[in-house]
Amino acid sequence: MALSAAQRRRLPRSAFALRSGPRSRWAYPLPTKGQARAAGISEPARQRMLRAAAAYSHRSTTRGSGPRITAAAKRRASPRGGSRAWGTTATGRRRAPARARRTTATRTAARRR
Repeated sequence: MALSAAQRRRLPRSAFALRSGPRSRWAYPLPTKGQARAAGISEPARQRMLRAAAAYSHRSTTRGSGPRITAAAKRRASPRGGSRAWGTTATGRRRAPARARRTTATRTAARRR
């Protein structure tokens, strides 16, 4: 189900991936759970919107960068704000690569193989 005009109007500027120019040009609504709840959008509808924005942005006839909008949709869809997907911890620091996080025992066992 598409957003109604009233729901779209109730979303803040920060809920849109593309927001240059007048409000009528704002595109790809990607609301957080709180923003969606305040606008009267159900959680299943919000999840559908995130998936649709990621798919729609990759078409050659649409505005915006596909990877940029997909990344924004993933951040909004993730229960932890996308921190795991982008290699950072919950506090925003970079995580060490998997091989650097191995324990000494794991490294020794890997060398023996």
